[in-house]
Amino acid sequence: MIPALILYLIRRFKRKSDPSKGSETLNKLALKLKSVLFFAVIACSFAFTSISSSKALKYHVVKNNEVIGTIKISKNSFEDSIVYNLESNIKTKFLLKFNITGKEKSIYKKGLLVYSSVFRTLNNKTKVNHKIIFQDGQYNLQSDERLETLNFNVIKQNLITLYFDEPLGINTVFCDNLKEMVTVNALGGGKYKVDFSSGKHNIFHYNNGKCIKVEAVSTLFNVTLIPVKS
Repeated sequence: MIPALILYLIRRFKRKSDPSKGSETLNKLALKLKSVLFFAVIACSFAFTSISSSKALKYHVVKNNEVIGTIKISKNSFEDSIVYNLESNIKTKFLLKFNITGKEKSIYKKGLLVYSSVFRTLNNKTKVNHKIIFQDGQYNLQSDERLETLNFNVIKQNLITLYFDEPLGINTVFCDNLKEMVTVNALGGGKYKVDFSSGKHNIFHYNNGKCIKVEAVSTLFNVTLIPVKS
């Protein structure tokens, strides 16, 4: 996913954003207010609930035997909820120099994804900023560009969970950045291929259920995520 992200942000960097117009303004304000209230309720529930377990991972992003960035991921478990946080910082050169940063959050409640956010910048300019909220039995996408109801009944696993748990018996996971389900194919030997689009995929490697390497492949170049021993 990392090469796809880099290429995607490069393309977005060259485009001009289209301002939102007209009748959607009130709907956007209403949805933003609902999302703020929803997140406040969730945050307050965590404030009064102790963490039952906590895990933290750190990966080096390696390209051509050179470390070009890091990815830090945490998993905090509460009574009936799990909160994942991801922070990435990547510096690379593809014709020009690019500094890509990202933050992601996923909240599960009783095994169901109820909140997801993705925020990414390219050379200090915001390129991706959206939230997905489960309310009233449906998933709503909120971004600066649009409001949309996503056609998913329930989401029980998204991409970030693969860094902590081997996807045994799982055929699809939700990709928060693409806002769609992507396929997971077991290759054998603890390897799983996650397809994003033509020529772009990740291969997750596991040993005894633990993710020990991620190969991120694109049509132009590849990178490898290697866990840093604590």
